Amino acid sequence: DMKALVDELNDEYIKLKKGLMVKKISGGYQILTDPMYNHYIEKMFIKKKKMTLSRPALETLSIIAYKQPIIRSEIESIRGVDCGGVIKTLMERSFIKVKGRSKSPGRPLLFCVTKQFLESFGLDKISDLPKLRELTELMQDDKNLELFPNENAVE
Repeated sequence: DMKALVDELNDEYIKLKKGLMVKKISGGYQILTDPMYNHYIEKMFIKKKKMTLSRPALETLSIIAYKQPIIRSEIESIRGVDCGGVIKTLMERSFIKVKGRSKSPGRPLLFCVTKQFLESFGLDKISDLPKLRELTELMQDDKNLELFPNENAVE
C-alpha cells in the first residue's frame, strides 16, 4: 500500500527533521522540501525567470479546468471576448491540450488541462480544485476579495 509507505516515510522525515516530504501530485509522488525552508532554498539557486500568466490567461485556464472538456466558442461565450491568442499561449506553456473533437456541428476542438497544469498548481487530480460553491462563499464572506488578486501567481 503506497499511501501507508508514504505516510511512514513522511513521519520519519518529520521525526528526524529532514526538511523533506513526499506528496502525491498529478497521479504520482514527488519528494519536496518542507515549505518552511523555501526561502533558504530559493537563495541557494539561481532562479529562471518566473512564468507569469495574464488575467485573461488565468480566467481562460480556470474556465477550461472547471468545464473541461470544452470548446473554444463556449469559453468565449463565458468570457465574452475572443480567446484564440490566450488558448494558443496556454497550449505553448503545456497547461492545456486538445482532447478530441466535439460531436456538435463543425466538430470543434475540445480542450482540457494537462499534467503540467496539475503539477504547476500542486494538484493531484482535477477534483482537488476548490468547488465553485466554496469560492462563491469566500467571495460573499469578503466582498473586496478578488478571485485573481495577483496576476503573477503561477510560477
